[in-house]
Amino acid sequence: MGYFFPVKKKDNSEYKQIMLKNMFRFQQNFKNLKSFSFVSPLYQQNQHLPRTAFHSRFLFSISDSTKKISLPKIDNEKLLTSIFTHPINKFYRFYGDKAYNYYAVRALNLRLPNVTRKKFVKITGVLVTRKFLAEVARVCELDKMILSYNKSNSKFNLGEMMEAYCSGMLLNGMEEEMKKFASDVVDYYLNDSNKK
Repeated sequence: MGYFFPVKKKDNSEYKQIMLKNMFRFQQNFKNLKSFSFVSPLYQQNQHLPRTAFHSRFLFSISDSTKKISLPKIDNEKLLTSIFTHPINKFYRFYGDKAYNYYAVRALNLRLPNVTRKKFVKITGVLVTRKFLAEVARVCELDKMILSYNKSNSKFNLGEMMEAYCSGMLLNGMEEEMKKFASDVVDYYLNDSNKK
């Protein structure tokens, strides 16, 4: 089952309906991912963790007024180590990329429900780039967290590591935190673009 993205649109609402259907299909596919044998143990071991208050799961609170993104804390040390130190973390990057794209587009649609298709596509094009994700990673200080795990000082792409962290949030059962994070990222982009 692929995702259908229309090329020509007569009606902006029809385009948004198709995008919402695609996002729903992706969400269902990602939830079904938990049944795969290589993901299931990671997900299942997190189900017994006590759920703390929503806001207490945020690791970094940025006090600087120009930095408004908080990074949700993943409580699973084994998962974090796997994300940050595994030499080929393509699995985490791939699913994190898809998950982040879904939640970012969802948050953008909630923020700007009446925006034109052209502007929606333009903003989405920026939100999903690795360059922008690298900026987000620096703002929420993911780069500093990675350095504490990366003892060998090996090089890494910060945008890809942000994607991997996003998959880690979902594998850790943090869907609500992922929604809030994506919403904060969209707000950060919109506030920053309004200043220019």
